[in-house]
Amino acid sequence: MLLAVDIGNSNISLGIFNAEALLMRAKVSVQTRRSADEYAAVLYSLLRMHGIEPEDIGGCILSSVVPGLTGLVEEAVRSVTGAAAVRVGPGIRTGFRIRIDDPSQLGGDLAADALAALTEYGAPVVIIDAGTVTTIAAVDKERTYLGGCILPGLRAGAALLQETAALLPSIELTGRSEECLGRTSAGAMRSGLLLGSAMMVDGFLDRYTALPGMAGAKCVATGGSADLATAHCRREIIRDPDLTLKGLRYLFEANRPKRRHP
Repeated sequence: MLLAVDIGNSNISLGIFNAEALLMRAKVSVQTRRSADEYAAVLYSLLRMHGIEPEDIGGCILSSVVPGLTGLVEEAVRSVTGAAAVRVGPGIRTGFRIRIDDPSQLGGDLAADALAALTEYGAPVVIIDAGTVTTIAAVDKERTYLGGCILPGLRAGAALLQETAALLPSIELTGRSEECLGRTSAGAMRSGLLLGSAMMVDGFLDRYTALPGMAGAKCVATGGSADLATAHCRREIIRDPDLTLKGLRYLFEANRPKRRHP
């Protein structure tokens, strides 16, 4: 079995694959003060809760956007499963070209998203990953990663409004239909955040699909806020909540450590 780990700014996503089947998915909140032993205890408990024996894990792949946690989680994985994690980073084989100024700056989660989107949905493709921040990236018909944009995440935007404007209320973000003209402060905030997100996403999709090699691109969304961020988009968007975990599995297969022969 393969353990896939994606360390994000707010959560650590875990997936267990048996061949192509995703047997387990879980999220653990990021807590920077946890020790490697504490992360190991959480991982061990999650595996046992899902009926998976730690010794059944034969490999691990890990992506991270929080450098301070990367080593701790790798140590936790090694102590629980005995597996050394393949870290997604510079030098890893992705299966697609990366045409940005510094390819080493491409986050492991974005590399996983792109490979999964290409494998599952084909090229060209636009990938939306909506979490703490929202990223939108374009991969053309020649399987070349062209670049993308980074936007404030929906929940981060809502928190910023409440922190910086004393009279604005606390609101609940849902995927329900919103009018473009809010008639209360809460309604205006929801309209601004949800419809504003949809307009930004639609606007970038319009521009990206007009680029050379991007005509007819499919659009795929993933991440914890994907449903909210794309709920009011006018374009057809495929939602795939497991896109990053799938991509990590594909990356592991492309970079599987070679066994040493006696």
